[in-house]
Amino acid sequence: MDMEIDDLIMDGTSNFELPEHVLHKILSFLPRRDAIRASASSKQWRSAWISSPVFSFDEDAVPFKNSDFFDHVDASLSLWRDRCDNRLTMESLSLSAAISNQDSFSRLKQIVAATTSRNVKAIELHTRKFELLIWTLADADANSLLSILFACNSLNVLSLRCFDFHIPNSLSAISSLSKLTLSCSFIDENSLKNLLSCFPLLKDLAIGFCYGFNELRVSSPSLRTLEVTLCDDLAQKVVIDAVNLRHFTYDRTFRAPGIVSFSDCKSLTSLHIHGDLSTAWKIDEYISKIPLLEDLILDGFNKLESIQISHTNLKSLKFKGCWCLSNAEINTPNLRLFRYCGGITHVSTFKYCSGFLDAKLDLYTGSLDGTQWFWFIKLRNFLEIFSNCKVLSLSCWLEGFTEELQDEDFLPDPLYELKHLEITNRFLPIEDYSSFVDAMMELFPGLETLTLKTSSARIFIEFDEYGSSTVEWFISTSDTEERNRINASVDEIVETKRIQIEQKLHSAEVIGTFLLHTCPGNRISAYLVCLVPKNLRH
Repeated sequence: MDMEIDDLIMDGTSNFELPEHVLHKILSFLPRRDAIRASASSKQWRSAWISSPVFSFDEDAVPFKNSDFFDHVDASLSLWRDRCDNRLTMESLSLSAAISNQDSFSRLKQIVAATTSRNVKAIELHTRKFELLIWTLADADANSLLSILFACNSLNVLSLRCFDFHIPNSLSAISSLSKLTLSCSFIDENSLKNLLSCFPLLKDLAIGFCYGFNELRVSSPSLRTLEVTLCDDLAQKVVIDAVNLRHFTYDRTFRAPGIVSFSDCKSLTSLHIHGDLSTAWKIDEYISKIPLLEDLILDGFNKLESIQISHTNLKSLKFKGCWCLSNAEINTPNLRLFRYCGGITHVSTFKYCSGFLDAKLDLYTGSLDGTQWFWFIKLRNFLEIFSNCKVLSLSCWLEGFTEELQDEDFLPDPLYELKHLEITNRFLPIEDYSSFVDAMMELFPGLETLTLKTSSARIFIEFDEYGSSTVEWFISTSDTEERNRINASVDEIVETKRIQIEQKLHSAEVIGTFLLHTCPGNRISAYLVCLVPKNLRH
């Protein structure tokens, strides 16, 4: 469809000549208010608006409220039914309204029944009143909203928000549904079990901020993707039994502790955990039971002090917000992607795919240790474990410029492996820009890109191995004198880097000439590789 639209545009076709199904596609991307405006632009757009099989109604987006809003919805659907014959099916219905009494609930059921009679494929119902109850007393209760939904054999996607579910018995199966979303709703353990049993081919399930259960149990043999978002102290334990599950995302807001238990989830390849888990939940113990795991994200483990991860199949590992982490043992020989956000920690063991790892580190420091000379010693030692990476990038927050770093004799040993460095130093004086960047380039002489962010400017410099550079900068201050000082600092930074590289290239030539006269020919390359920094080898 997208290629077809592009082809029509490339052919110079005007909007008035676009086929109706293309106009339907365009209208489906517009907010309802903008779509209504577009329908008034011409007869063709008006016709396309009336016949569009995609419906989206939001009570907050229109001036009609309460019964007038439902009259508006009924009129729009009636106009579409009169315009289109029974062979045209409805693609989707999205409805968001305040349901506060039985009359509005009855109107809602009538609208859903009208759409299911036209073989709708996707339904999204959002109510903004928690008083609404869905009572499904028995399979024979044809008046219940769930019974109306389940009678639709064409339904593929269903999303329900702010509903109360009471399902004492199993309902008839609906084999067409592949995606289900439940959010901000009350549903007890038995009701959830009965509800999931109705979808034998369910592939995607999202449960967000639901309540009513002490323990969340999800059992579905066909499930491929599961997203669970919980808050506070609800459902301390989540138990998953899904033999074909591929992707699982678990998010606990407000960092309330919890436990996740997997039962026969050996097909899982992606595991994302957001928020603190109970100390009883041992990560290494659980991932060892998931042999096909490739992607692991641990986010917001504020209480985690030590971690041990050992997995031969893991290819991507991300730590975010692990502020208390003080020790880590990581044995992942096939790891290709590593992301870390936190403070400098001690990594006693780190095995990864040497020469292929793409590592990016976001280090945050406090105001007390961020400018201290010893922090850079710890940083240098921490980065040493990534010396065999393919790409190493570092982003860090600092404050000021400690005097020790301005003296080359106090700088730690250089680390050539770091390729990309981004530093946010909001209170760095303009007169220190050049000397600060010079210190960073001495500490990390293999840099390919350097970004410096301050309260007055953002400076981006890209270097190549021959001494030339590309400089981009943005100055936020409007003061002319301050802008001129910043421009002068940038020029000084570029010139300093050019002189340094020329000196190193000259040193390399001198060493090469010396070796040519003193060493056997087959050893010259080996000596040069040892003596010349990686970014200067050519």
